[in-house]
Amino acid sequence: MSENPMFLRQRLRDRLKKAREAAELTQQEVADTFGWSPSKVIRIENGKIGVSVTDTMALASRYRIAAEEQQELVDLARAARQPSWYAPYKEVMTPALEAYIAYEESATIVRNYERNVVPGLLQTEEYARALLQSLQEDDSVDTSGTSQRHLELRVDLRMKRQKALETPDAQFFFILDEAVLRRVVGSETVMRQQHETLLRLSDLPNVTILYVPFTAGPYPLFRSPYQLFQFGPSDDDLVAYLESPSGEALLSERASLGDRKEPADYLDAFWAVEKRLAKPITREVLLGPED
Repeated sequence: MSENPMFLRQRLRDRLKKAREAAELTQQEVADTFGWSPSKVIRIENGKIGVSVTDTMALASRYRIAAEEQQELVDLARAARQPSWYAPYKEVMTPALEAYIAYEESATIVRNYERNVVPGLLQTEEYARALLQSLQEDDSVDTSGTSQRHLELRVDLRMKRQKALETPDAQFFFILDEAVLRRVVGSETVMRQQHETLLRLSDLPNVTILYVPFTAGPYPLFRSPYQLFQFGPSDDDLVAYLESPSGEALLSERASLGDRKEPADYLDAFWAVEKRLAKPITREVLLGPED
């Protein structure tokens, strides 16, 4: 399992909530035991606040958890309070991005559909810098130097995220609309380097990169990029990530998204496109016929 602190905090709160329910205790009864407000128990269980090692021990004892499992929870609480590797990038991260990274490096299967740009995990440094600079210029004009520093932090963070591809037990599936391959970001030289990188990464045993040609026409859920993170064999272990037109992140676990679709609906659409329409990327597709 991942050692990502955010993911560990989620596992800890889920296990504590299940233990309370198994002990047939209400949140009010737990709060009364320790002289807490009921809101503290609620915030612990919904992830609004972290859980100290001391509180974990107290809750585990109250729930009459076996000694061996109590020690597991205490170890989990200690690990969850360690700083994450991306702590130095906090000033350029939103809570949604932090959650996204936690899922990205913790999932056993990652599926990514993109219609506009190369996915972050597959970008070269030059492509990422050109793209992020363009997006940053659209947002604001900053002559103080902060803007450039933030740009370099975002690029560096994106490059470090790509270590997730080295996880031997994780599988990554990417489906790209052909527009992703044809849209020039940066320059023709940047795009050629990016295409070479896509070909190299597609040779990794745990990475599959497909594209949907323009000739396929409209296809299921083709209008919005989305990512799916799977942690187990059932749909209950599925998290969907989308972006609104304004760039706001939407994360959904076992709940309907803004368009009232379930994460499983996106998984079905991904499979349908993968099986019927998507094709492998090749050197000829990306770089044209060899002379």
